[in-house]
Amino acid sequence: MENQPTSSGQVPERPNNYLILAIVTTFLCCNITGVVSIVYAAQVNAKWEGGNYEGAISDSKNAKLWGLIGLIGGAVLMGIIFLFYGAMIAAAISSGGSGF
Repeated sequence: MENQPTSSGQVPERPNNYLILAIVTTFLCCNITGVVSIVYAAQVNAKWEGGNYEGAISDSKNAKLWGLIGLIGGAVLMGIIFLFYGAMIAAAISSGGSGF
């Protein structure tokens, strides 16, 4: 199926589906936002091939957004957890307790 031009007469460039970002987010950080990102990423190519260019571009942006939310949110959460456990270990060491 050949791409048909939009109302402006030009076929926009095919958007990235960000499927790799979505998969990495799902496995490394946040399953919920990763799955949402995978759903949007999976719809990009189908909408593009169907001629729904605006829908494909919108889904591409949503896939990227949800993937980045998961990665950044997961990194922040892991940083907070590491700081918390580091503070707990430092407190245990400095108090001379043998909690291990």
